[in-house]
Amino acid sequence: MALRALDDLFGEQVDWISLQRPRARSVARLVCGGETQGYRFLEARRACTGSETIVVQIHVDRPQRFVHALKAVETVALYFPGGDAGPLILALRDDFPDVPHAYPGHRSDPVSLCIDDRPWSEGKLNWTPSEFLVRIQVWLAKTARGELHGQARAPEPLFVAPGPVVIVDRGMMDSALAGPVELALHRPDHGLAREILIASSPAARQPFPGLGVALIALTAARRGMGPMRFPPRTLGELADELPETDLRGYLRNKTLDWVSNSWNGRVRPCGDPDQLGWRLGLLVGFPIAREGDGEIGILDLKVFLTKVTVAEVGVALGCLDKAPDGTHGRLLKPTDGAGADAIELTCGEVHFALDRRLASQVSGRSGDTRRAVLVGAGTVGSHVAANLAREGLFTWVVIDGDYLLPHNVPRHALPATAVGHSKATAFANLLDSMCGHPDRTGHLTADVLSADPATQAAVGSALEGADIVMDASASVAVSRFLALDPNTGARRVAFFFNSDGTDAVLQIEPADRSSSLLELEAQHYAMTVELPELTGHLHASEDSIAFSGACRQATNRMPESRAALLSSLISMEIAASLQDARGKITIWRTDGASVRRIEVASADWRRLSVGDWSVVLSEQVATAISGCRILALPAETGGVLLGVLDMEEQSIHVGLALDAPADSEGDESGFERGIAGLRARIARATEESAGQLVYVGEWHSHPEGYAATPSPKDLLQLAELADLLDMNGVPALMAIANDDGIRIHSAARHELGSTYSAVMVREARP
Repeated sequence: MALRALDDLFGEQVDWISLQRPRARSVARLVCGGETQGYRFLEARRACTGSETIVVQIHVDRPQRFVHALKAVETVALYFPGGDAGPLILALRDDFPDVPHAYPGHRSDPVSLCIDDRPWSEGKLNWTPSEFLVRIQVWLAKTARGELHGQARAPEPLFVAPGPVVIVDRGMMDSALAGPVELALHRPDHGLAREILIASSPAARQPFPGLGVALIALTAARRGMGPMRFPPRTLGELADELPETDLRGYLRNKTLDWVSNSWNGRVRPCGDPDQLGWRLGLLVGFPIAREGDGEIGILDLKVFLTKVTVAEVGVALGCLDKAPDGTHGRLLKPTDGAGADAIELTCGEVHFALDRRLASQVSGRSGDTRRAVLVGAGTVGSHVAANLAREGLFTWVVIDGDYLLPHNVPRHALPATAVGHSKATAFANLLDSMCGHPDRTGHLTADVLSADPATQAAVGSALEGADIVMDASASVAVSRFLALDPNTGARRVAFFFNSDGTDAVLQIEPADRSSSLLELEAQHYAMTVELPELTGHLHASEDSIAFSGACRQATNRMPESRAALLSSLISMEIAASLQDARGKITIWRTDGASVRRIEVASADWRRLSVGDWSVVLSEQVATAISGCRILALPAETGGVLLGVLDMEEQSIHVGLALDAPADSEGDESGFERGIAGLRARIARATEESAGQLVYVGEWHSHPEGYAATPSPKDLLQLAELADLLDMNGVPALMAIANDDGIRIHSAARHELGSTYSAVMVREARP
């Protein structure tokens, strides 16, 4: 269609010197003064509305082979409307191509080019005439080369739809690929100025009433990227945009189906079927190809709603007639239905409902459907799992034997309405409601340490199916249980706050589980002693609040802002670290609003058995012992070993070696460990590790040329240690360092017999 005359579009011609709008006059001065290359002034115009226009020719910097057919010289109108509105750039030729980033309009209007994606309220703040003219030249050049939009950006939508917003499940649109699908619309909030509507299956129950819209979903043929020049405003125009779908014929058949189905057993119905009294809605998916490569970038969704009822549409389509009693029936001889083409449509936006794919896209994550079992849905567990689930990560099973109480709510992901409910059940429902995942969240209200056989079986079943086990219980006993049971390859992760609520700890096993949560726990305790920046990290908090009159019914004081901050840090680290095979320990310490991060890689460990006991030595301890030996050579040296005891599992994790006290004596032939300050050093290590690091034995170095096997003197010391430690049923340990490295020896005393005959030597090599 030919464009209207310039007089009709922009008013009468005037001298550019007489232009009154400041922006129009400043642009004309630049163009007419020859200070902007590539522009040629043609004329200026003023309309009775006060708008002013400058018509120019622009040289287009286009290649020999171009993507969009722009001419070497384009005639463009620079239109400056009245009031405080931004200028428009209008292409003045009838056959201007369909290009990205152009505004839709009427068929007799020029194409309006979008040279700036900022709203005018922002763009006008630094608008200058020279920058304005350069933007136009850049837009034309990049459009000709097919580079304006770029592959990194989402494909441009077909047009702006100012009508209602319809939210539809992605699966419904997938079904529409095979053919039209009937849906129902519901409006959750009637107080909004703009309608937000939820689409669902007609048979699905919703907590809010339906709107009486017969909504049909269908998909169009593939389109190239770029705006739709003339968005459909009538049913006829929409049908013309969907030539691959006989829209008029389909609507006739669907309308007649509704009428036919209302005749139950050939009995005349008392009235029209419900659908005939509803408005007609058409939800259309337009597959849009990306600029340049032709691949489908998005499915642009639009909804079109009639202002008249389906019955009126049927009459206009020529398939229905209205009886004297007001009911409608089918016409035996349908008419051509040309009157339906003029039925006006209101167009609205369509959004996909929240699902894992959308959550992942919005969060910048790649979808991860591994099965994660969360043990502990308290403060940190609920925050971390909610964060990860919102990012589309993992399918979940929640295990927690506790229930939500009022004092939990100020720093919990669950709302106050969940008070009195099982944390596991309520939190699983929350994950389902906010993530829209197709996989339902499993839940189990149970204590994982329960002795009840049925509970043990249920817990075991949940854990055995896991890919990842997340311990958020803040319980040492639970963490140690999960490290061992079930004996699967599922990777374990533990995270918790310290008792003051100021620090957060994250322990992630290596993917091969060469270091389990047991070893990471012992390594963490050693860090609290060795790293000055962790002083006080595990000190017991005395600032607590009683939430009932019962004994031990108290909790620490921790604001939600800090709980949310630390939980977010844990969440980000988990999402990143589970893509890596390495294990590590990460600690965050807060000081007001500042956060300090400390991270170490998981250590390697050496293992041996002593009767029913397992002994594990950190390679970091072995390295420390070897370093002390080298410094002392040619003399012998030694010190004490500190480790973590587990009397239930009968295990010792040696995590720390203290060097020789100041009053120790050693030469090339022997070593006598002193005691100066040793008790205080052991006490400090025990305090900093929350009582977990205790004395478990000695270490001793041999000079060059001597084996790492116990000498008679070493055997005597081992026997004495066995007498000392075996009172609690704990084997004594001695680590001996020589040129070849470290070997661990252990001793235990029999219930009967002499001390010496009871010494049993075991070795642990790397």
